Amino acid sequence: MHRIPRATKPALYPVWLTASALSHLQSGNLRHQAILAQLLLPLVVLLFIAGCTKESGGVIDPSGAAPFMKGAAAYPDSVRMSSLPQSNGILTVTVRAQAAITRSPASASIAGVNVEIVPSGATDPLLTVTLHDDGVSPDSIAGDGIYSGLIQFTIPRSAFGVYILRFAASDNQGLTSNTIESPLFVIRDSHAPVISNLVAPDSVLVPVGGSATIPIYIRATDVDGQADINQVYFRSLDSSDPTQKFIMNNDGSAPGSVPGDSTYAITVKATDSPTVRKTYRFAFQAVNNFGDTSATILHSVTLH
Repeated sequence: MHRIPRATKPALYPVWLTASALSHLQSGNLRHQAILAQLLLPLVVLLFIAGCTKESGGVIDPSGAAPFMKGAAAYPDSVRMSSLPQSNGILTVTVRAQAAITRSPASASIAGVNVEIVPSGATDPLLTVTLHDDGVSPDSIAGDGIYSGLIQFTIPRSAFGVYILRFAASDNQGLTSNTIESPLFVIRDSHAPVISNLVAPDSVLVPVGGSATIPIYIRATDVDGQADINQVYFRSLDSSDPTQKFIMNNDGSAPGSVPGDSTYAITVKATDSPTVRKTYRFAFQAVNNFGDTSATILHSVTLH
């Protein structure tokens, strides 16, 4: 950084008019007026220059040009949720990012190339990743102006959509490049859950004055992951409220169920009454976290 030196005002030497010269000027003698004008002209020029000179002790902008970003993107630029590793409903997204940077020979060296990952509609970045041009994987060739790095972040299953990758470079003089924004699409497949392997009796004997337990099991799966299943249930179509859901679990609370597997279970208790002995129709369904519903499996149980 260079400071502009304070301007030095030129020395001004007063020109004193003699009484005789002033008298000749006032008398209108054209020859003397011309001579006096020649004496005064340099003085007028010096006064004009001095008046137009602006003093400044400010700091001028640094020399050099900011780095320029020619292109930037993520590879791949779209990922499917069904292909991502997951744990307890949390998905891990991993992509490779690259940015091509150029700078003039007189410019400072690159201090860093950063990528901000911003969810669509948000302002604050989810995280910031630094790219490198050092020849260390995933970068291929050191010093070729191609900066590379891995972007890895975790999201819940509900956070599908568009993520904006915001690339920018800066040099060691503090100058910043242009910014390039590139989209990364996290795609949720339209897969409804599937239910199968229903295990339930066709008929049950209810003792007079007593009760009977009815264990029921069903398998529910989702190609987008087991954590995508929100509910597995059945409705009793012949009850007073056929819309009521009886939730089945795979948390080990029902007899014979194993926590965390794909088999959901429930135990229904039938108690003797004058109207209990008849046939009941049950409708089984599963729904995932996005509201997609499986096909319905109907099953009838007759109480004797």
